[in-house]
Amino acid sequence: MDDIDPQDLLAVADERLLDDAALLARARDLIGCGLVRRLWLLLLDDDGRQLPLLPQLDGIPVSPDGQATMTIRSMLGTLAEVGSQAVVVLERPGAPSATPDDLAWGDAIRRGARGIDLRLRGVLLAHGRGVDPLVDAPASGSAA
Repeated sequence: MDDIDPQDLLAVADERLLDDAALLARARDLIGCGLVRRLWLLLLDDDGRQLPLLPQLDGIPVSPDGQATMTIRSMLGTLAEVGSQAVVVLERPGAPSATPDDLAWGDAIRRGARGIDLRLRGVLLAHGRGVDPLVDAPASGSAA
Protein backbone atom coordinates (compact mmCIF):
# COMPACT_ATOMS: atom_id res chain seq x y z
CA MET A 1 0.00 0.00 0.00
CA ASP A 2 1.94 3.00 -1.27
CA ASP A 3 -0.65 5.75 -1.02
CA ILE A 4 -1.28 6.28 2.67
CA ASP A 5 -3.01 9.59 3.26
CA PRO A 6 -1.54 11.52 6.22
CA GLN A 7 -5.15 12.29 7.19
CA ASP A 8 -5.62 8.56 7.81
CA LEU A 9 -2.74 8.68 10.29
CA LEU A 10 -4.15 11.77 11.96
CA ALA A 11 -7.54 10.07 12.28
CA VAL A 12 -6.06 7.35 14.49
CA ALA A 13 -3.59 9.57 16.34
CA ASP A 14 -5.50 9.41 19.63
CA GLU A 15 -5.48 5.61 19.79
CA ARG A 16 -2.84 4.28 22.14
CA LEU A 17 -1.02 1.18 20.91
CA LEU A 18 -0.14 -0.35 24.23
CA ASP A 19 0.41 -4.01 23.40
CA ASP A 20 1.70 -6.27 20.65
CA ALA A 21 -1.81 -7.07 19.40
CA ALA A 22 -2.61 -3.37 18.89
CA LEU A 23 0.70 -2.80 17.05
CA LEU A 24 0.08 -5.79 14.81
CA ALA A 25 -3.47 -4.66 14.05
CA ARG A 26 -2.23 -1.17 13.11
CA ALA A 27 0.46 -2.59 10.79
CA ARG A 28 -2.13 -4.85 9.16
CA ASP A 29 -4.47 -1.89 8.65
CA LEU A 30 -1.77 0.35 7.17
CA ILE A 31 0.30 -2.08 5.13
CA GLY A 32 -2.06 -4.95 4.41
CA CYS A 33 0.39 -7.39 2.82
CA GLY A 34 3.84 -7.54 1.29
CA LEU A 35 4.08 -6.42 -2.33
CA VAL A 36 7.64 -5.10 -2.68
CA ARG A 37 10.89 -5.12 -0.68
CA ARG A 38 11.01 -2.23 1.79
CA LEU A 39 11.19 -1.28 5.45
CA TRP A 40 8.41 0.70 7.15
CA LEU A 41 8.80 2.57 10.43
CA LEU A 42 5.79 3.19 12.64
CA LEU A 43 6.77 5.92 15.09
CA LEU A 44 5.06 6.34 18.45
CA ASP A 45 5.18 8.95 21.18
CA ASP A 46 5.78 8.29 24.89
CA ASP A 47 2.12 7.36 25.36
CA GLY A 48 2.06 4.83 22.51
CA ARG A 49 0.22 7.05 20.04
CA GLN A 50 1.31 6.75 16.42
CA LEU A 51 2.83 9.90 14.97
CA PRO A 52 1.54 11.08 11.57
CA LEU A 53 4.76 10.03 9.86
CA LEU A 54 5.36 6.74 8.09
CA PRO A 55 8.94 6.65 6.81
CA GLN A 56 9.81 3.93 4.30
CA LEU A 57 13.08 2.65 2.93
CA ASP A 58 12.36 1.28 -0.56
CA GLY A 59 14.36 -1.15 -2.65
CA ILE A 60 16.12 -2.99 0.14
CA PRO A 61 18.15 -6.05 -0.88
CA VAL A 62 16.93 -9.59 -0.22
CA SER A 63 19.58 -10.03 2.46
CA PRO A 64 21.02 -7.20 4.55
CA ASP A 65 24.51 -6.18 3.51
CA GLY A 66 27.33 -5.02 5.75
CA GLN A 67 25.98 -1.46 5.80
CA ALA A 68 22.39 -2.38 6.74
CA THR A 69 22.87 -2.20 10.51
CA MET A 70 24.61 1.18 10.29
CA THR A 71 21.96 2.53 7.90
CA ILE A 72 19.22 1.41 10.27
CA ARG A 73 21.08 2.86 13.27
CA SER A 74 21.43 6.20 11.50
CA MET A 75 17.78 6.25 10.44
CA LEU A 76 16.50 5.31 13.91
CA GLY A 77 18.85 7.79 15.55
CA THR A 78 17.47 10.58 13.39
CA LEU A 79 13.88 9.52 14.07
CA ALA A 80 14.52 9.42 17.82
CA GLU A 81 14.35 13.22 17.65
CA VAL A 82 10.69 12.88 16.61
CA GLY A 83 9.35 9.80 18.39
CA SER A 84 10.29 7.74 21.41
CA GLN A 85 9.19 4.29 20.19
CA ALA A 86 9.20 2.48 16.85
CA VAL A 87 7.98 -0.65 15.14
CA VAL A 88 9.88 -1.74 12.04
CA VAL A 89 8.06 -3.72 9.37
CA LEU A 90 10.01 -5.68 6.78
CA GLU A 91 7.85 -5.88 3.66
CA ARG A 92 8.44 -8.45 0.95
CA PRO A 93 6.25 -10.57 -1.34
CA GLY A 94 6.02 -14.28 -0.75
CA ALA A 95 5.08 -16.90 1.79
CA PRO A 96 4.25 -16.07 5.42
CA SER A 97 7.05 -18.13 6.95
CA ALA A 98 10.22 -16.24 7.77
CA THR A 99 13.19 -17.02 5.55
CA PRO A 100 16.83 -16.95 6.68
CA ASP A 101 17.12 -13.58 4.88
CA ASP A 102 14.11 -12.23 6.80
CA LEU A 103 15.68 -13.36 10.07
CA ALA A 104 18.96 -11.69 9.07
CA TRP A 105 17.02 -8.44 8.51
CA GLY A 106 15.38 -8.83 11.92
CA ASP A 107 18.80 -9.24 13.49
CA ALA A 108 20.20 -6.22 11.61
CA ILE A 109 17.22 -4.11 12.74
CA ARG A 110 17.58 -5.15 16.39
CA ARG A 111 21.36 -4.55 16.33
CA GLY A 112 20.82 -1.18 14.67
CA ALA A 113 18.41 -0.15 17.43
CA ARG A 114 20.84 -0.94 20.26
CA GLY A 115 22.12 2.14 22.02
CA ILE A 116 19.66 4.48 20.25
CA ASP A 117 17.37 6.67 22.34
CA LEU A 118 14.33 5.03 20.75
CA ARG A 119 12.53 1.98 22.11
CA LEU A 120 12.11 -0.73 19.46
CA ARG A 121 8.66 -2.16 20.19
CA GLY A 122 8.86 -4.89 17.59
CA VAL A 123 9.89 -6.17 14.19
CA LEU A 124 7.10 -7.39 11.92
CA LEU A 125 7.01 -9.17 8.55
CA ALA A 126 4.58 -8.05 5.83
CA HIS A 127 4.33 -11.00 3.44
CA GLY A 128 2.05 -11.95 0.57
CA ARG A 129 -0.80 -12.94 2.89
CA GLY A 130 -0.68 -10.29 5.61
CA VAL A 131 1.48 -9.06 8.48
CA ASP A 132 2.86 -11.15 11.36
CA PRO A 133 5.60 -10.88 13.98
CA LEU A 134 9.02 -11.70 12.53
CA VAL A 135 9.99 -14.84 14.40
CA ASP A 136 11.91 -17.97 13.55
CA ALA A 137 9.57 -20.83 12.57
CA PRO A 138 9.63 -23.79 14.97
CA ALA A 139 11.60 -26.76 13.70
CA SER A 140 9.45 -29.59 12.40
CA GLY A 141 10.02 -32.99 13.90
CA SER A 142 12.39 -33.72 16.74
CA ALA A 143 16.01 -34.57 16.98
CA ALA A 144 16.71 -38.14 17.91
